[in-house]
Amino acid sequence: MKEFIKNKIRESLIEERLMNVDDDVDYIYDKFFRKDIEEIKSTGVVVASMFNNGNLDTSDLESRLSQKTNKLNPCIIIVNTSSNYYSPTSKLISVSVNNNALDFVLDNHGGDLKKAVSEIENSGDIRQAKNLENEFSESKIKGSIHHELAHWIDDTLHNKHIHNRAIKAGETSGDMTKGGLPINADKLEIQGQIHNIVQLKKEYKDVWDDLSFEDLIRLSPTIKTVEKKLQGDVKVKWKRDLLTRMHREGLLGKNMVN
Repeated sequence: MKEFIKNKIRESLIEERLMNVDDDVDYIYDKFFRKDIEEIKSTGVVVASMFNNGNLDTSDLESRLSQKTNKLNPCIIIVNTSSNYYSPTSKLISVSVNNNALDFVLDNHGGDLKKAVSEIENSGDIRQAKNLENEFSESKIKGSIHHELAHWIDDTLHNKHIHNRAIKAGETSGDMTKGGLPINADKLEIQGQIHNIVQLKKEYKDVWDDLSFEDLIRLSPTIKTVEKKLQGDVKVKWKRDLLTRMHREGLLGKNMVN
């Protein structure tokens, strides 16, 4: 029994480790996103011809971890076609710029991101303005790629727990765990959220220890969306679990627990 418990603890720690697939994240980002993100950063303008869609196969990924995972669970990576998700039943990994944000800037402001951000700021919604601006940042895009690759690797190497949850999804609402908690507060999703934060720290490493937890949320549209959906004790527990995991991974800034 003691050996069984030790094995379960070891499995849990393995499941929650950071996935070292930086080279794969960079490969996907450089191939499909870098040129357009850098142009937007330089000009403040979004054009309809940006963010072309495309496909990759997970066999194209070169990190040792991804190669190992591909042998067990090859998937197609679709880019800029839909939203960000990993579908174990369809064997798809989808990564994309936020199409709602893209359409908003194009349709309502002629592609002028600076104007769109400025108008939202002038309306008094500073957080929403920052969220829109951050949707077109390197850390946001890389964070989304890292997040979905982490889910794929986790699911494949750890008893297909995401796949099994998807199969049983009919037992609960799609946004809830079997225990009745919001899916975004589950440790499975915190595992993905951590990889968004990894990319964020790389971009803001010079000021990381000056940022509060609220600053972190404002800089990450993904984390902000999660935070807005949670309420009460569930939100408190999610924040505690996220900060605990950040501390364990060396991601916790000195000012984030004040």
